[in-house]
Amino acid sequence: MDQKATISGALSAFVKQLRARDVEGASALFEEHAVLFGSEEGESAHGRDGLREFFERIYRRPHTYGWTWDDMTVDGDDGLLWFVAPATVVIRQDDGSETVAPYRLSGVLRRGRDDDWRFALFNGSEPTVPT
Repeated sequence: MDQKATISGALSAFVKQLRARDVEGASALFEEHAVLFGSEEGESAHGRDGLREFFERIYRRPHTYGWTWDDMTVDGDDGLLWFVAPATVVIRQDDGSETVAPYRLSGVLRRGRDDDWRFALFNGSEPTVPT
């Protein structure tokens, strides 16, 4: 198993669902009791119902979110993978214009009974500038 490819595939699928504003599609990428923490105050969700509410809320914004990443640190085994990745958040306005900023991604994926990988934990954060 190529761990980086597995995680990149899961992240790419997540970005696709975020861009499509697909509540059910995005929620399906997470385990039933998964946890998500975003970078803004109040951006957190626990469990499928909490995730659905979270996605409904952010999909009402006049933009969508996605990320690009070049490299990541990964580890795990046949049933559990974790990752951390320096990334770039790409905020796409509904008019098509984009804003980019440094970002950090981390998470844990677990292999399900049907051999698919789902997020058990997802975290996105903006690095701070030292003062």
